[in-house]
Amino acid sequence: MKAKLALYNEVEQPIEPLNEQKLAIAGDRPEPVDVPKQGLYIVDYKTLVKPTLIALLILVVWAIATWLL
Repeated sequence: MKAKLALYNEVEQPIEPLNEQKLAIAGDRPEPVDVPKQGLYIVDYKTLVKPTLIALLILVVWAIATWLL
C-alpha cells in the first residue's frame, strides 16, 4: 500500500518472512538491562510528605463541610 501526500511520499519496502524456528531458539542468556541510577534523573522522586498531608487535610475539611451542609 502506498500513501502520497503533498510533501510526503511513502514507498513500499519488501519484508522477509519470519523464521519462527530461529526466533524460538535462544542459545545464550540475554544481557542484563542497564538501568539508570536514581541520581541521574533531573527530579529526585520522593514521597512528598508535607504537600500530601496538606492535601489530605483539605480533602477532609471539604468532605466534612459537604456532609454537614
